[in-house]
Amino acid sequence: MNRSQFNKAVVPGLFSFAVDSYRRKEEEATWKKLVGGKARSSDRMFEDTAYFAGLGFPVVKPEGKEITYDDFVQGPTKRWVHSTYGLGTRITEEMIEDTLYGDIPTSMESSSKELGASFGELLEILVHDIINNGTATTNHTGADGKALFATDHPLLRGGTWSNVMSPAADLSATSLQTAIDNFTTTKDDTGKYQIIKPKYLFIHPNNAWKAYELLESGYDPESPNNSINSIRKWGLQPIISPYLTGRTAFTLYADPTHSDAGVIAFMRRKFTVKQDSDFETGDLKFKATMRFSVECAKSNNMYHSAGA
Repeated sequence: MNRSQFNKAVVPGLFSFAVDSYRRKEEEATWKKLVGGKARSSDRMFEDTAYFAGLGFPVVKPEGKEITYDDFVQGPTKRWVHSTYGLGTRITEEMIEDTLYGDIPTSMESSSKELGASFGELLEILVHDIINNGTATTNHTGADGKALFATDHPLLRGGTWSNVMSPAADLSATSLQTAIDNFTTTKDDTGKYQIIKPKYLFIHPNNAWKAYELLESGYDPESPNNSINSIRKWGLQPIISPYLTGRTAFTLYADPTHSDAGVIAFMRRKFTVKQDSDFETGDLKFKATMRFSVECAKSNNMYHSAGA
């Protein structure tokens, strides 16, 4: 940044010089709801996880005969590879000397805030990509090699399970009821019911109005018969996020079956800002970096409809 790029910053008479961005509070970060509240720390170049199928069903034991023995079944492995992200800015010596407005980010503190805002946006985009590209294998796959939202996830003991609506449908009372029914009757790798309850409904702002009708109306908003709104009994919490690219899509989300399941984010290196000067020019340089990864080994705590 130099004086020709910011010529108004060195001319007196302005009332203020404000940055054109909304400062979200850290607790408002939507991405944290997808990863269990926060990113985990990592001290390795990558992290691996695997899952297994439990035991099958008990069988009748004939009199005088031994019981039936069963084995656990090991599943595939999923790897989190941490990527490094970086961004910097350079401010000329003359710009630092001549700027007349304190709001111009020419100091370590102010530049850190601006860089932090950019990295905060990046985290939202990276984590929301789990949903945005969840029906493709381009950016993410589960440990089974399938898209995170697929109709044919293999079960370790045989068969398949689905966590995507087919055919896809826009958000409505009927489609949401179907999604809840399908989600809550999903079975695990042993053929047992997951006993899972949806907690969040992730939607784009364009879908917010419909979502509030479906989740908060006392009566069925799509029925003329004053029927009670049974969807309301599920207590779903709408998560309205502009980072979702599917304007008519919706995604159900439940707490993972255990602490090491679901979408997990690793922070290998936290957001770090460094400052240095250029001896030849006198310019100040500010650099921010972060190492981060987000993946999901098994997406059985989510159910998705891509919208019609």
